Amino acid sequence: MELEPDELQEVLPLPMTVITTTNSEGIDNAAPYGCVMPILRPLNLVALASALPRDTLANIRETEEFVINVMGKPGYQESMKCSKDFPKEVNELTEVGLETTSSLEVTPPRIKKAIGWIEARLEREVEGDDYVIVLGEAVSVEVNDEYLEEDEITEDPLVMFSSNFKQLGDSI
Repeated sequence: MELEPDELQEVLPLPMTVITTTNSEGIDNAAPYGCVMPILRPLNLVALASALPRDTLANIRETEEFVINVMGKPGYQESMKCSKDFPKEVNELTEVGLETTSSLEVTPPRIKKAIGWIEARLEREVEGDDYVIVLGEAVSVEVNDEYLEEDEITEDPLVMFSSNFKQLGDSI
C-alpha cells in the first residue's frame, strides 16, 4: 500500500518523550514530544522538532536548557496529561502529579518515572515557517537505576506510530 508523503509517521516510529524546561521565572514546563532523535552517533547532539508557538520552545530559547525524559509504561498516563494547554504560569508537572528529581547539569527537572534522561543545552535552531528544529548538546545522559537489573534495562521505552497513538494510550 502506497501512502501519501505526509503519512510518513505511519511507518516511522516515534519515541515517547516528555521535554521539561524551566523559564527565567523558575516555573517548570513539561510537554510530550515524539519528534526527537540523536544526531550522527557518536556525536553528543540531539534534535527535537517543535511547532510554533510552544511554551517549551520559548523556555528553551530563554534559558538554553532542556531535559528529554524517555518514557515507558510507568508514568505514561500522567505524562500525556501534560499535553493539555495549560497557562504559561502553571507548572504542568505539579498539575498532573508527576514527581520530579533534580537534574545533574541543567536547571529543568527530570521526571522521576522516566526510563532515562538526556540533559541538553541549546546548540542552535533551524527555523521553518511553522516549525523549529532545536539542536541540543547532551551534557548528561543517564538510565534510571529503578529500571536496571544486572546492567540490563528492564522497561522498554515506548515508541508509537501516529495511527496507533490513541490505541497505545488506551491500552496502557
